[in-house]
Formats: sequence, C-alpha cells, structure tokens
Amino acid sequence: MWQVQRSLEREHMDDHTPPQAVVDEVYWFLGAIGRWLGGTRATLRRFDRLSVGWSPGARITVLDVAAGGGDMARGIQAWGRSRGFDVRVTALDISGRTLDCARRRGQPGDQPRFVCADVHQAPFQDGAFDYVTCAIFFHHLSDDEVVRTLQAFDRVARRGIVVNDLIRRWRLFAWSWLFTRPFNAVLRQDGPLSVRRAFRPDELTELARRAGLRWLSVQTHFGHRMTLAGERPADV
Repeated sequence: MWQVQRSLEREHMDDHTPPQAVVDEVYWFLGAIGRWLGGTRATLRRFDRLSVGWSPGARITVLDVAAGGGDMARGIQAWGRSRGFDVRVTALDISGRTLDCARRRGQPGDQPRFVCADVHQAPFQDGAFDYVTCAIFFHHLSDDEVVRTLQAFDRVARRGIVVNDLIRRWRLFAWSWLFTRPFNAVLRQDGPLSVRRAFRPDELTELARRAGLRWLSVQTHFGHRMTLAGERPADV
C-alpha cells in the first residue's frame, strides 16, 4: 500500500512566512482547487445534511479555523443565503499575512468577520458558535495535535463540527505534483508533501474517538477529500 505511514516532514509554510506575493499565489491556488475539484462542495454537502433541522431563516454562526484565503468562509455564507439562512462566519487564522490576503480576495459585501489568533488561545467563550469548521488544516498537525484541536472545536461549538481534508492516496500525490509544477517553489514543495502528510479515513475516525467525539463520522468525497462531521447529540 502506498505511503503506509503518514509523513511528519514539516511543510515550508508551517515554519516560514513567505513574501506576500507567494502567500497570495498559494491561496489563489488552494481556492481554485477547492472550487474546481470539489473541496468546497464536500464541506457544503455536510452542511446541507446538518441544516435539515434548522428553522427557516435561522441565524447560524460558524467559526472557520485556519481560514486561509477565506474562500471556504465566503462559500459557506453564500450557501447559507441560497438556502434562506442567515449564516454568519468568523474566519480565524494565526497568520496576519494570510488574513491580509483573505481581505483582498473577497468583495466588500461578502466578507466574513476576520480574527487573527491561534484556535487554542482565541478569545471565544464555550459554545460561542453553532458550528466549527476547517479545511485543509488537519494534515499540518500531529496525531496528538489533532486530538487537542478537536477538543478545542468541541469547546466552542454548540451544535456541531465539520472538518474537511485530503485523503492520503498515491493518485492525489501524483495530481498534486503535476498541478503545482507551474507555480512557486513553496507550492511545488508543500503541495505533494501535504498529501504525504494527510490521513486516511480510518486514522481520522480513530483520532475523533480519542478526542471523545464518537458522534463525528467520516465520509469520502470526489477529489480525494474526506469530511469528519456531525451534530452533537442532545445528551452530550
């Protein structure tokens, strides 16, 4: 089996802050891939299922962790409008340079609220949001960090969690290597490496169990994506 063990090699952007032009290109690329190859759609499908129990016109608050270029946050807000819900997204990222990119990418009337902070130290009370989501974030973390991060999500989410990430597969590695060739050196290194660092569905399921969140389930999606998501049971 290809890449039986996930790589723990650090990606360049985990330890370095590239020039703004490189940051902008990285998040343009990730936003485009999310739209074209189904990454954004995978998250919205899970929200489609979660929204079955929402009242018409309900105001729903969402925290988007490691929001990057803000494409997912804007996508969730647009999805909410199309379904008749008042969805308010807070886009959280630890990098001020990344949030600068996100602010410039969106239209003035379509921007989420931006907060620059680490999710483990963010100034949010318990249950501050209805849902917590993230995309293309967990593969940057160690197993223990994933468990801690899921527990942090659980603290601030009243109703549920939606995690979206890559699946560790050789076909995705090959596509990532090919698609990043025309771009900067950071994308050419970090793109294929992100696949080698990614989890398999069974691994992510086990980490959710370790975090005490057995109500989360994994689904696989087109484009070598998977989501770990669920609604908190009433008795939890």
